[in-house]
Amino acid sequence: MAVQEHPRRLSPTARRLWRAALVLYGAAALADIAWHLAEDTRAGQDWRAPANLVVAFSAGLFWPVDLIAEYLLSG
Repeated sequence: MAVQEHPRRLSPTARRLWRAALVLYGAAALADIAWHLAEDTRAGQDWRAPANLVVAFSAGLFWPVDLIAEYLLSG
């Protein structure tokens, strides 16, 4: 089975930009996870409970959608 190469190589600048975007997305995801776990703690729940960890991880992974949902649910 042959392995196909990507038809167009990215320039070093484009690679740096993609890497910076990925790092920023990851940092925002970690911040959202921490925020959700802190909310669980403030609500008197155990943040180490598996259900809370799953929700926090899912919200962190899809943090742009989570921000929109939080805004719509708060109104």
